[in-house]
Amino acid sequence: MTIELKEVWKGFNDTHVLKDVNLKIREGEFVVIAGENGSGKSTLLKIISGLLIPDKGEVRVFDYEMVREWKKASKILGVVLANERSIYWKLTGMENLEVFAGLYGVKNWREKAEYLLKRLGLEDAKDKLVEEYSTGMRKKLLLAKALIHDPKVLLLDEVLNGLDPRAVTEVISFLRELNSRGVTIVLVSHILHGLPENARLVVMREGRIIADDRLSRFSFDTLKITATINGKEVEVIAREGELDEKLRELIKRNAQNIRVERDDLYSVLRRLLNEP
Repeated sequence: MTIELKEVWKGFNDTHVLKDVNLKIREGEFVVIAGENGSGKSTLLKIISGLLIPDKGEVRVFDYEMVREWKKASKILGVVLANERSIYWKLTGMENLEVFAGLYGVKNWREKAEYLLKRLGLEDAKDKLVEEYSTGMRKKLLLAKALIHDPKVLLLDEVLNGLDPRAVTEVISFLRELNSRGVTIVLVSHILHGLPENARLVVMREGRIIADDRLSRFSFDTLKITATINGKEVEVIAREGELDEKLRELIKRNAQNIRVERDDLYSVLRRLLNEP
C-alpha cells in the first residue's frame, strides 16, 4: 500500500479538523479529494506529507511511518501546498529549480529543469524573475519544483487554482501523463472536469470521509428527472435501475413536461455535501 491512514485525528484550538479518518491509496492511483472549505482536505494532505503530526492515529507512506521517518519519505514525495510561497521571487524560474534540485542532490538537474519548464509552458519565462510571473505561472513553477527529483508520489493542494481554462487543461493533461508512468497522485481540487474517469474521488465533510469511489460512478450512476406538477417544477434523483419506477410515480401524480438527463458530477457532489 503506497499511502495508509488509520484512525487519524487532528485538531486545532479544541476543534477537531480530522475525525477518525481511514484511507488507503495504492501505488499508481489518481486520487482527487473534494469538499467544502474547512472540511479537512488541506489538513489531510499536510498530514500525509509529514508537515503536520496527527493527534491520534497512524500514517504510512511507502511503509515509512510519517511521524518518525518523514525525512526519508520526503525524498519520494513531491508536494505543492495551497498558497505556498516557498519559491524565491528574486530568482528566475531556472534558478529556483537549480536551488531545489540541489537540496535533493539531483545531478542532471538542468536537463530535468529544461524539460519541466517546457512541458509546463514556462520555457520562454525561465530567465525571468519570479516576481514578474503571474499567479498561474507561479503555480506551474511550484509544480515543476515538486517534480524536479522524480518523486513517486505527488501531493497537490489546489494546484489548478489561479490557472486560466487552457492552463488547467494543460496541467491536467500533464498529471494524467505522469500518472500513466506510475506516479501516484493525490490532488485536492474543486475542479473535477477533465480528470481521468478511472480516478478515485474522495469527498470530505466536517473532517470525515463521506464518500469514496471511482469518478465515473459519481458521474454516471444517477439520473435527474424534472417535471411540472400543478404548475410547479419538481426534481427527482434516481439510480439507473430506479428510472421506470420513478417515472410511473410521476405519471400517477399527473406530471407534465417530464425530462430525464444524466446528473452531472458537480450536482452529485453538492447533494452529498448538503445531505444531513
